[in-house]
Amino acid sequence: MNQLVDVSGLSLSIGKGGREIVRNVSFTVAPGEIVGIVGESGSGKTQAARAIMGLTPPPLVRSAGRIVFEGEDMAAVSDARLRQLRGARIGMVFQEPMTSLNPSMTIGRQLDEGLALHRPELSPAARRDKALAMLARVGITDPQAALAAWPHEFSGGMRQRMMLASVMLLEPALLIADEPTTALDALVQRDVLELMVGLTREHNTAVLLISHDLPMVARYTQRMIVMQQGEVVEAGDTAALLAGPKQDYTRKLLEAIPRRQTARRIADEQPVIEVRGLVFDYPGKRRLFARSTAKRV
Repeated sequence: MNQLVDVSGLSLSIGKGGREIVRNVSFTVAPGEIVGIVGESGSGKTQAARAIMGLTPPPLVRSAGRIVFEGEDMAAVSDARLRQLRGARIGMVFQEPMTSLNPSMTIGRQLDEGLALHRPELSPAARRDKALAMLARVGITDPQAALAAWPHEFSGGMRQRMMLASVMLLEPALLIADEPTTALDALVQRDVLELMVGLTREHNTAVLLISHDLPMVARYTQRMIVMQQGEVVEAGDTAALLAGPKQDYTRKLLEAIPRRQTARRIADEQPVIEVRGLVFDYPGKRRLFARSTAKRV
């Protein structure tokens, strides 16, 4: 099978000859495949993924290895070609959409910006129609109003939906999702992830899902890569890896997953304190002849 992404022997160091934070990392991603990279904070998973887009922040440099995307050696492409690939062929969704959405631009302008840059053949009206359709697809109830709104007017979950819309408008071949739901509550997390998986399947977009949340990665990926201290310690089919992890670190990650049994035991214990029917009165607003009393239960 031709691989969409082929990373081999990747090492990233702090400056030339400096300390390596990613060492000899290799993995592949096939077209339409969902691959997870898991590991604790500081394991190097985010930097390894960002290197595909050439987004490793200074002073990090690639000290060894090769990254091939759609047959192109990413070390050999020009800056202009790299800019073409970002967005059009490789999209990225970050943990906190407010760091990605521009607070000084309306949602409509931000959606239009990427289309205008990467799809110059589309007229302004066609770009607007595509933006409206995509906003509706990601669950925005009033797409027309959303185009004129600002990022701060929406909840975190809605902003992440809009971030997904802006990325998937360009139908990239690869979506890098870096902790895409960590900042959201549990119910919203699942909705956003289901939406992301549905959208990428519709467009045959491969996903590189980066997270420390092992159960979440296990639910949505076909293959999993486990990283520790900058190295791949285990990789393979997700179901097989979870059923029979070979490395101690992977086993420790699995053991750290909260179990329902534990929650049930805690819930069955007698409460330390119990409060029933508590009423608290406090002064309300002053009126002409008396002060009202507000009551909260």
